[in-house]
Amino acid sequence: MYGLPRVLLSVIGLLSVSCSMSRFAYTECDTNQQCRDAFGWGYVCNAQRLCAQVKPEPRCDTEPPNLLQRQDAFRDAVILGIQFDESAFRAEMQAAELAVLQVMDRGGLGGIPYGLVQCTNEASSLYDGRTQEEANLYVSDYLADQIGVVGIIGPATSARVNPAFQHVEQFGTIMISPSATSPALTALDGLTSDYDNPGLLWRTVPPDDLQGFILAQYVRDQGIQTVAVIYEDGEYGGPLTTVFKKEFTGSGRNVVLLSYEANSAQSLRDAIGRVDAQDAVLFVSGTKTDTISFLEEVVDGTFDDKPIFLADGGQDVEIFEAVSGIEARLGQIAGSAPTSVPTDVYDNFSAAYTSKYGESPDQTPYTGRAYDAAWLLIFGTAWSWHQESLGDITGLGVARGLTRISEPSATVITIGPDSWIELQAEFEQGNRVNVEGASGPLDFDPDTGETTSAIDIWAMVIDENGDIVISTLKTYDP
Repeated sequence: MYGLPRVLLSVIGLLSVSCSMSRFAYTECDTNQQCRDAFGWGYVCNAQRLCAQVKPEPRCDTEPPNLLQRQDAFRDAVILGIQFDESAFRAEMQAAELAVLQVMDRGGLGGIPYGLVQCTNEASSLYDGRTQEEANLYVSDYLADQIGVVGIIGPATSARVNPAFQHVEQFGTIMISPSATSPALTALDGLTSDYDNPGLLWRTVPPDDLQGFILAQYVRDQGIQTVAVIYEDGEYGGPLTTVFKKEFTGSGRNVVLLSYEANSAQSLRDAIGRVDAQDAVLFVSGTKTDTISFLEEVVDGTFDDKPIFLADGGQDVEIFEAVSGIEARLGQIAGSAPTSVPTDVYDNFSAAYTSKYGESPDQTPYTGRAYDAAWLLIFGTAWSWHQESLGDITGLGVARGLTRISEPSATVITIGPDSWIELQAEFEQGNRVNVEGASGPLDFDPDTGETTSAIDIWAMVIDENGDIVISTLKTYDP
């Protein structure tokens, strides 16, 4: 995946100090990178300080399914990674996988194949005894420093992106999240972004500064004077809540802040128990199980008939389907989220997704953004291959390519397999392009590297088939 000249030079350098002229079994090393430089992706420096093939990980699957057993055949392949909590974000994981499968079907990058290693970062005894936080870092390390992927799509939540990115940045791995919205992530790889220093953390969803502002405006417009905000303490809940409070408070309007610890049933119960005589309740959480528990309290009448508001973490059909009796309370609940613009690109993605997985991708607002994130990573590899020295494909080269996709006057390139050949031709010439995704225009700010979006106010409703579906009540343009 790194280009033949670099590989050959690295092999010569390492063999000069090896104990043997064998292919890899006796090649001495100090780091995994030395072994990858010598033999390609998937080679690690073992406990004996000798290069060895990476071991399969039960948390991870590959495409092709036997990828790790065929490292010789795929030695120069472009290896990509996907990292989500499969139990909670299966749809987003599948959307990203679909993009990689599509580029595989289109012949790869000028005949160079792609490979995929996708891992779940959930806490599950089916795999090991790791906590959620431990599993997140473990998977990050496996993808970036053992497999040596050029980039990772995911994780999903801000709380997992923060430590994961801080770990993989040292390996030059680019990370693109489709759903981590915390403003706190903006500064992780620098507040500014340009071609020379584009940063290695990207996302296809805007930060929550605007969402918090719009949500406060909407709640205020309902004539509500006091709000109890129950929020998940951390990178997602804290910053969004801060923006909401700043915009909502004033002219007799007040906010009571009630933080809780994610994945702690007792902490959530304590916060719920402190809700008093406020006019409405806002719940801010990126944890699906906590949102389900909160909505069960709504069904039980804990908050009487108070208006209930959720942020984008709650805009998930599967969450509502998991709450028995929620149908009777749907009229009480509304929320905010970055808008998903209906486009032909999304329709094409949706049709391909449904054909592949036998279900609609519409249950969350982030499936289209996950598909976009994967294709942007793929697009970036084309830029890196054609424009970096020695045809090198690196995280930095991919990120530089992402600074070339938001030129309004340039050729329009739509996300998906049908534009893959055209995109390669444009990037081979060093041209900028104007990319439109399944989630709408992908307009990254040339200074910050962040994207923007309109904000929807949404509700869940029952459709003519008796199913719970997302309905947009109002859209605010930025």
